[in-house]
Amino acid sequence: MLCGPILRIGALDADSPGHDSALGDRGHSRVARRGAPQAAAAVAAILAAPLVCIWVFRSEILYHSADLASNALSLAAVGALLALLLLRVVLPRMDRRFILLVYAAVAATAGISTMGMVQFLITSLAAPFWFRDGSNRWDEFIPAIPSWVAPRSPEVVRGFFLGRASLYAPEVWQAWVGPVAAWSGFIVLLLVAQYCLAHIFYPRWANQERLSFPIVQLPLTATAPGGQGRSAMLAGALLAAGVQSLNALHYAYPSVPELRVLPTDLGGSFPPPWNAIGNFWLTFYPCAIGVAALVPTNILISCVAFFALSKLEIVGAQAWGLRGTGSTGGFPYPGEQAQGAVLGLVIMVLWSARFWLAGSLRSRKDMGAWIGLGLSACGLVAFGIALGLRPYVCVLFFLLFLLFMVGLGWLRAAVGPLWNPGNDVAWWARAVGGAATPIPEGVGLAYLRWFSFGDFRGHALPTYVDAMRIADAGGISRRTLLVSLAVGSVLSIVASLWVALDVYYRYGAATALTDQWRTYQGRLAFDNLRSLLDGTMPRPEIPHLSAASFGFLLVVALSAANRRLLWWPLHPAGFVMAQTWSLEWFWMPMLIALIVKSLILRAGGLRLYERARPFFVGLILGDYAMCVGLALAGTLFRVPMYKPFPV
Repeated sequence: MLCGPILRIGALDADSPGHDSALGDRGHSRVARRGAPQAAAAVAAILAAPLVCIWVFRSEILYHSADLASNALSLAAVGALLALLLLRVVLPRMDRRFILLVYAAVAATAGISTMGMVQFLITSLAAPFWFRDGSNRWDEFIPAIPSWVAPRSPEVVRGFFLGRASLYAPEVWQAWVGPVAAWSGFIVLLLVAQYCLAHIFYPRWANQERLSFPIVQLPLTATAPGGQGRSAMLAGALLAAGVQSLNALHYAYPSVPELRVLPTDLGGSFPPPWNAIGNFWLTFYPCAIGVAALVPTNILISCVAFFALSKLEIVGAQAWGLRGTGSTGGFPYPGEQAQGAVLGLVIMVLWSARFWLAGSLRSRKDMGAWIGLGLSACGLVAFGIALGLRPYVCVLFFLLFLLFMVGLGWLRAAVGPLWNPGNDVAWWARAVGGAATPIPEGVGLAYLRWFSFGDFRGHALPTYVDAMRIADAGGISRRTLLVSLAVGSVLSIVASLWVALDVYYRYGAATALTDQWRTYQGRLAFDNLRSLLDGTMPRPEIPHLSAASFGFLLVVALSAANRRLLWWPLHPAGFVMAQTWSLEWFWMPMLIALIVKSLILRAGGLRLYERARPFFVGLILGDYAMCVGLALAGTLFRVPMYKPFPV
């Protein structure tokens, strides 16, 4: 995000295409008039980003609100969008680009403060010093922890976990300056690498593959000029908000009936061998139905079909006595299949873009992105080696992480999953790392778990791709977008780490006053390390690697069939989504959207579907408006509220 020379030009800057020095004073004044609103929008976006991060952290940790920033369509960003749309009623001259730039900046930075990012990072730093005891033998880890990673003073650590202390005591903040600076630099490197990759791949996905970008349809439709489709969007919003209002009343007053949209598990009621299916959730989220209706039909069919097949696969294995044991429940090893499937998807994305990438490497316009990617990747590897990883393991770890981010960005643009699917990057490090993991390397991997173990919900590359799509559609200069994201991200990193330390020193990371699941994730990294060293966590063996190979080859075969056979109905994205557990809560909304969309297309073709699209966007808008309103109410009154989504 911070690599300045990535792009020189923008649609509305003075050096954008079409600008000519012969325009004279009139041309220069027109450019100046256009540039001023963008500058004001950039300032607003930069200021909004860290403030939203502070709200997100406090609301999620202290008031147990809905997950405001961990969904692909960020609740916090939609909240900013709604606030600006309401403000435009009072200030009708507010530019559409102003609203979209603030939305894009908030969406791209709010994830820094949530799960998979700072919320997991901050609780892992001091975990080995607080939770060690004679039974877990974590004392073995302490000598392998570099001094700059985390404070280790007993008083400083005690205040973090028990609260009733002050971050601003000299001995406390001074102990945190070094670790905060080191990890802030690491996060910057992580974001720079992802922005550079997004810049390289976005034009391919938008202009050549023409992916649908379902996640950005809400801000683009809600701010579209002319008011076309507003009545349909309003109808969808009122329907979703009405259903969720009834459910919110039921939450507060159980005597009020509900129209349940939250998950209901049917798996436990099935007889053998069908009970081997595990959880089998029914959900009816209006927002998920709305997003799914914006996805191409063949991808919807593939997602639902492969989800059903993945469940039948488990039932068949149970019926034939093949389940056994394993890191993910034994045969058919769905977790391991997912590892191979995601890698297969990435390889196919790279292969299909090979000529594009070759041209990009020769392009002066992309030179800054490639340089930024190379420098940030080298910085990440150096950081990992300083943590204790062996060089080849470190290179493999960060290479796979960045490749998985590319695959995730493609999935976001093509399928629009409301939760980013993920997989454990360290699984591959364990697979190739040899029979035994050295303790320093194990400690290093434990300290890198917070962003790499598969909870990719807060990661940036997919959101950067969405932001670039918004900039193109809204006429926002890419330079303005880059500056807004760069400065906003730096401020958001500082704000997120500050508010995390402030909250935990006031209320305690290990007390009932804060959300304990985040604290548990910080401890779990070292529990897993202990299990790995003791041999109770199975390393990938032949069955697991075979399952990964099967997932890889199946995705490659599906990709080939999808490209070469016009009649082939199944898309590889459906298999990847099904194997990464991304559809557990969303398969039913996808099935509903598939049925409704098919009926619309059969009745009136694409023309009728285009008229219905704003209604589906309205379902998202109404559902999210309720989520944001209840989260704000929870923050204001400091009490838990009904969570329309994602619980």
